[in-house]
Amino acid sequence: MRTTALRTSVALVAAATLLAGCASSSGTAGTAETTPSPSLTADGGTSGMVDVISQTNILLVSAQETLEARDLVVEVVDATGQDRMVEDPTQWVVVAQDPETGTVTSGSTVVLEVRRTDDPRS
Repeated sequence: MRTTALRTSVALVAAATLLAGCASSSGTAGTAETTPSPSLTADGGTSGMVDVISQTNILLVSAQETLEARDLVVEVVDATGQDRMVEDPTQWVVVAQDPETGTVTSGSTVVLEVRRTDDPRS
């Protein structure tokens, strides 16, 4: 009789422990906490604000990667006004940007004015 009672007690404690761990949705069970996923906007972007970091005097390829990783859209403009196409972003450098810095809505456009690395400085 004692063995049966002991087994039942052990089984109840094990079941309660298992259920307590599964039922916790607040992130307090265990050591890992989950970060809530950002909500999606109607256009498929994530909602929220992101910081714009100045990309002036940086190669275009690096500037694009940095801004796009922050969920920003990059528009590239030839700073000389010649409307040249950028075929190799490793050959262009950012000379101005709008906005330069600040906080914008995720998915906003950042305009980068660029010149070729071999253009004469003005």
